[in-house]
Amino acid sequence: MRVLEGIEGSVKNRDHTLTAKEVVCLRWCKEGKTNWEIGEILSISEKTVEFHLGNSMRKLGASNRITAVMVSIKRGFLEL
Repeated sequence: MRVLEGIEGSVKNRDHTLTAKEVVCLRWCKEGKTNWEIGEILSISEKTVEFHLGNSMRKLGASNRITAVMVSIKRGFLEL
């Protein structure tokens, strides 16, 4: 499945669109970082990280962050 970088800072595949922030939060989540750690890395609040991860979980139909990471890898948003 081909992943395309959108003009508006979003990443698209043929099924869904995730924003660049959602993808980068998922990428750090994949590395085992907590919401607080991701916030420190990206210079955003922990609540903002929760917002981005929550949106990505909703868009991907995932019930938790680990499932969101797995679905993101499967759909081509993230690499192993």
